[in-house]
Amino acid sequence: MNGKERRLRKILNKKTGRSLVLAVDHGMALGAMTGIVDIAETIRTLDATDKVDCWLMTKGIYTHAFDPAGDPGVILRASGGATIAGPELTREGQTADAEEALRLGVDAMATTAFVGSIYEHETLISMAGMATECRKWDMPLLGVIGLGKTNEDKKKDPKFIALGARVGAEHGADIIKTYYTETDFEKVVAGCPVPVMIAGGPKCETDLDTLNMIYGALQGGAQGIVMGRNVWQSPHPTALLSAVYGLIHEGMNVKEAADLLAHEAALDQ
Repeated sequence: MNGKERRLRKILNKKTGRSLVLAVDHGMALGAMTGIVDIAETIRTLDATDKVDCWLMTKGIYTHAFDPAGDPGVILRASGGATIAGPELTREGQTADAEEALRLGVDAMATTAFVGSIYEHETLISMAGMATECRKWDMPLLGVIGLGKTNEDKKKDPKFIALGARVGAEHGADIIKTYYTETDFEKVVAGCPVPVMIAGGPKCETDLDTLNMIYGALQGGAQGIVMGRNVWQSPHPTALLSAVYGLIHEGMNVKEAADLLAHEAALDQ
């Protein structure tokens, strides 16, 4: 076993090969949004369920608000530098390096490439450079495939999503985070030589929609989720987390997960 294999075990469950990663890195561009205003409390509440395999967060939140009861995996968001108040959200640059990640004791790094955007070149070159840096230290790299506003209409296009997933792997990512497509998602996975995990994207209308999306992705070959607002903006986030865990690690179908969600939500009231 080498260092990368050891760190990947903190992300991908050894028994199932899958992972439930909760993303709480949204504030770097969107600020204090609903569900993560008191981010330390959100983390404490969801961590207490013991259902989270790994967290995705910025170094600021890791340093100032992360105090888990156990020892979950952590992926450090290492690209950013743009906000919704600025002219272009896709203009990201590197915000952390591998040595800093090692000092912090995290298990992987994450950077975004905005395929098809005006900053496609810069963000892909940044991803490739970070992959080179990560390899020096046996640090896994999560490649986050973003689209940008100009490509929102392509989010459900399996050919475009497959392109992004493959390109991220070609530029050195060890795991890909991308969008779920309701059709031909298995082709997205088949064309990508590293594990694929799905993003939540915009907030789903209902928790059942979230469960259906995750189940469909798993059936198509995804190895889990890297998801945020669809969990912590739910009316019943801890109950939903249990249901999502059931889908990912316990082989539940949507009805079984929905029944569990309803049962645990009722207990919360």
